[in-house]
Amino acid sequence: MATVSFWGGVGVIGSSKILVEQEGWRVLLDFGLDFSPGRGLFRGPVAPRPGHVLRDRLRTGGAPWLPHLYRPDALEGLDLAGGSDGRTALFITHAHIDHIGLTGWVDPRIPIYCSPDTQRIMDALEQSGQGVEGGTPRFHTLADGETLTFGPFQITRYPVDHDVIGASGYAVQTDDGILAFTGDIRLHGRHPDLSLAFARAVHGARALVIEGTTLSQGFQQPTVTEVEVDRRFQSALAATPGLVLMSVYPRNIERVQSFIAIAHAQGRRILWPAPIGQFLRLMGLERIELFSEDLLGDIHARPREYVLQLALTDLPLLLDLPVGPGAVFLHANGEPLGSFDPAWEILQDWLRWTHTPFWPIGTGGHASPDDLNRLVELVAPEILFPLHSLEPDRLIPPPGTLRWLPERGGRRYPLSGRH
Repeated sequence: MATVSFWGGVGVIGSSKILVEQEGWRVLLDFGLDFSPGRGLFRGPVAPRPGHVLRDRLRTGGAPWLPHLYRPDALEGLDLAGGSDGRTALFITHAHIDHIGLTGWVDPRIPIYCSPDTQRIMDALEQSGQGVEGGTPRFHTLADGETLTFGPFQITRYPVDHDVIGASGYAVQTDDGILAFTGDIRLHGRHPDLSLAFARAVHGARALVIEGTTLSQGFQQPTVTEVEVDRRFQSALAATPGLVLMSVYPRNIERVQSFIAIAHAQGRRILWPAPIGQFLRLMGLERIELFSEDLLGDIHARPREYVLQLALTDLPLLLDLPVGPGAVFLHANGEPLGSFDPAWEILQDWLRWTHTPFWPIGTGGHASPDDLNRLVELVAPEILFPLHSLEPDRLIPPPGTLRWLPERGGRRYPLSGRH
């Protein structure tokens, strides 16, 4: 009999950790770090203690208390068995910290699988000094549609569309049927066909675990496509007589590539903070120029020729830049990630102080409520587990599908049963 349990992503957005077990073998889908700016015990100036990071996370619920998963050296002083049991494997959906952020603590003898693009991103982050905490994990790659046999399981990786390249969904074949996991998924991006193909491939699954990020956001705003984001960026550059500031998430490589091309076509150069620029160069992007204060004179002389990506720690640079009513700040889903982030209000305060207009032009990486329902209907699973959501109960399955709202921790749901 196969069971599934949930060690993260319950009642929160992110931190997904889904454990499938059968005959003593374990498949762990995602191993994300709890990432809730402004919430939790570790926020503001409070951080896990150096030399005690994993132990502090385990003792405060930020990492799952599971044996034979972590490096033994990181568990010193805890009554938790470390090291590999030879029967555990991890499968990562994509390179966002809330899905991959704990992999640096995993015992190196435990295999970690992901897409080739996810491995590329993690390698580039590590080389640019932005790797995950704990250490450098070693990833094994699976091609699109590739199936791996691990113990009694067969695990197939499928590409899906998200706001990072290399995003994946998984199908885990158990003795009780297929458990499918969407990871983070959407239908309004550049590749909706990938997400739809995944849903069709796992049609009739015994269980579907689906993200539900947007469920609590309702229908307040129309869904914006990536094509519309490009159009907004192009319009903003054309309409702004002065300097354009922006915040785009660097791991959204396709959006970054598009923005670079649009800026170049309009005679503007995008300047990046050094760590971001180094990461983008390692990812193979061209026309990546780094900002330095030596360029301030030229930016003042020709602000119409520049776009500047600002890191939050660089906000005092606004005092030395030609900003104000003739400039604009474009927020395209970079940091701060949203109004839930305490740094959001700090950014707004700086923009108000310098009288700089603010324009949000981005779109999210998560399916709208309508699209979530469409995906569930396409899969038509016997059991539905909504995850990665503040209000998972808002996802109502079609007739014939049983919805179970997951509980976090040790409760194991048998895939063979209906109750």
